Amino acid sequence: MRNMSAMFLQTLRHDRTLLAGCLALAVILSWWYLMRMAGGMPGMDAPMPFQPWATFTMWMVMMVGMMLPGATPGILMFAAARPHRTTGASLPYLFALGYLLAWVGYSVLATMTQWALHSLGLLTPDQAINATVPSGLLLMAAGAFQWTPLKHVCLHRCRSPMGIVLEGFPSHRARALRAGIRLGLYCTGCCWALMALMFVGGVMSLTWMALLTLIFLLEKMVPAWKRLSDGLGMALLVYGAWVLLVGIGLTP
Repeated sequence: MRNMSAMFLQTLRHDRTLLAGCLALAVILSWWYLMRMAGGMPGMDAPMPFQPWATFTMWMVMMVGMMLPGATPGILMFAAARPHRTTGASLPYLFALGYLLAWVGYSVLATMTQWALHSLGLLTPDQAINATVPSGLLLMAAGAFQWTPLKHVCLHRCRSPMGIVLEGFPSHRARALRAGIRLGLYCTGCCWALMALMFVGGVMSLTWMALLTLIFLLEKMVPAWKRLSDGLGMALLVYGAWVLLVGIGLTP
């Protein structure tokens, strides 16, 4: 019996190590793709023609590279909570897939938004909004959302996903996938407004990608998460108001 328990624990550790490695590889490959794509666009004087599938792919890869790091603890928690070996080693991967499926919808909306802005001539070559008034309004909207109960509830569930993890049991594929989608929806609800700021800094800006990724990680990991979230919201409100005033010519 002891030998069987030891073998089970060793197998479980091996499965979690393999899962963590796969998640890390997905994040690394995503950032490699994004850096390669951004590096191929220096010195452009006008935006490229809009390509729907390429744009959607770019957004989806961004979701993997920027959001999967913050979801990794929850995914590994699901793998550790798997009660016995017979439930199948594929379930944590289905949970991770469900999480990313929730971001597919956001990527579709982001692609449609980018197409609309492109059609109106409101984007720079690096895909940032080229008008200060809408940029200021977007910054202020993102800042205001940081203070809403919806933001706080969604962020709390992202930080403490055990309840969602347990929804995947008794384990089978459909439950694992649904639990992953549920976690992804909470994280989408938490981070959608901040992610929209890519249109302020530039959708192709690696600096903004890295900055927002760091913010997402800090919100999910620091103990004083509410103060961090509210403080960031205030900073965005102030900065957005200043950008707006510049845009309408009310600054000295």
